[in-house]
Amino acid sequence: MRTFINQFLRQKLRQEEMVFLGFFGKRPKMAKRLFFTWACILSILTCFPLFALEYPPDYTFVEVPDPLSGDNPTYPLIPMDVPVIGESFYDLRFGTILTRVTEINGINGRHEYSRFDPFNANQSMVVLLPENDWFVYRTQSMLYNQSSNLVMVLHGMAEPRWAPNDPNLIWCLQEFRIITVNVQTGQETIIKDFSQDPTIGPIITAEPDVYRITTKDEGESSMDKRFWAFMLQGYNAPDGDPYRPRYIFTWDSQQDNVLGVYPIPLSEAAIDWVGVSPKGNWVLIGGLDYNGGNLVGLTMANKELTQFHRLDYTTAHSDVGLDIEGNEVIVMQNTRTDYIDLLPIDLNTEPILEPGGSYEGTNRTPLIRLFYADWSPIGLNSGVHISCNFPGYCVVSTNIEPSVPEQNWLDRTITLVKLDQTQPRVFYLAKVYNTTGAYWEETHATITNDGSKVVWVSNWGQDVGQEKVFLLQLDMPEEPMTPPPIIERISPEIGAISGGDEVTITGNYFQDDATITIGDNPATEVTVDSPTQITAQIPPGEL
Repeated sequence: MRTFINQFLRQKLRQEEMVFLGFFGKRPKMAKRLFFTWACILSILTCFPLFALEYPPDYTFVEVPDPLSGDNPTYPLIPMDVPVIGESFYDLRFGTILTRVTEINGINGRHEYSRFDPFNANQSMVVLLPENDWFVYRTQSMLYNQSSNLVMVLHGMAEPRWAPNDPNLIWCLQEFRIITVNVQTGQETIIKDFSQDPTIGPIITAEPDVYRITTKDEGESSMDKRFWAFMLQGYNAPDGDPYRPRYIFTWDSQQDNVLGVYPIPLSEAAIDWVGVSPKGNWVLIGGLDYNGGNLVGLTMANKELTQFHRLDYTTAHSDVGLDIEGNEVIVMQNTRTDYIDLLPIDLNTEPILEPGGSYEGTNRTPLIRLFYADWSPIGLNSGVHISCNFPGYCVVSTNIEPSVPEQNWLDRTITLVKLDQTQPRVFYLAKVYNTTGAYWEETHATITNDGSKVVWVSNWGQDVGQEKVFLLQLDMPEEPMTPPPIIERISPEIGAISGGDEVTITGNYFQDDATITIGDNPATEVTVDSPTQITAQIPPGEL
């Protein structure tokens, strides 16, 4: 009820302001003063704040009863005016708090893609999609993409990704280089120039049309930025597609060492993206189903690029992440079964190759049924995108084309999925007022790395096909989810240790009641210094 009254008040006040101005047409200042007084009294009497919204103390997400069924409760879109920039409002179905945070400026008012968090480490800045160069804006005031918020323009950079801990640092690719940019000072630091590398440099020299390193825009490094995977791409390949990828290679930034190089024959060149698993254990290669050789379908490989294992029939919309236990996974649309699956990045995970094939023995978990059924009145009419930036969870968003009815429970809906292999759960988050008539109008919802926000694209069903979009932001309730702990480093890293010695564990999402086991024995003393650091004492005895 609170949601509906709040929305009604907003629309009613806009109407009443026009009435006041019309009645006092010759005295607009008096009309404004009287309207403001009336609005304040109404706000106080109804106890509903007009601009600052909060979640009720007992707020809970609405759970999807049976996400593996095509038939769940539907919540059709309720007509609503285009939101005012910077003015928060409740989702009319699920009560989540939303805010329009950018103005329409072609495609420049939106983020890049569902797989990447557009905010920096402390969310004081955001990087938005360019038509030419990337724009970095402050988020201290709305609208985000107003000129006074502009921090800098990233000229000639590709694939910008914020540093995990330094809020001023962003990592980019430029030709054959990995570069970090301090967006406050503009200082650029070359982390690695592969044209000068003893392994990759000679390849670039021998094939002068090779012009860049790339993940094809969708791959990622390991979370700690240690391990990377790239393709070398040229523009004049003598066989087949002139722009096809030529080589895959992996790099260890800590050792400054190329770990493996894989020449890509024409028969294996149908690759959507390459990247590294979150903890850096495996390389992921997004081969398509009609690819050949070692790289047919979604493939995992060791970092030396000598061992390959097919994970899925093809590569579809997906994202890599961690499940609720901290295991490396990829969540992906399964084109053979029409489900969204959780796939452990593990040699025991097997592909489903036949339409409607069985999940038995595949080591994979179906999360959501995509009920694509033209014959059914509740068949799904939407495409999906997936975001797994926050450990233990993913967001699934949908996009729907013009003149297509909303009929399935997933249509025009954004959901949150708990990545639990034994008991996955799905929750409704928000309705989608966006209609997709061109690529950059796809919703592409992404969850931030800390799980506090979800952002997505909207045109509110207006000027469909013209890519005139803005960004919507959903602020999550406080502490709605508990991510798994992530260990990044244990020090000392080298040298002998024995009982009574102290070790420092750094990472993220450490809880106050964390326990540490070293070998098979619990640590004798454990101090959780912060959510990112634990100090523990080695137990007595042999390790």
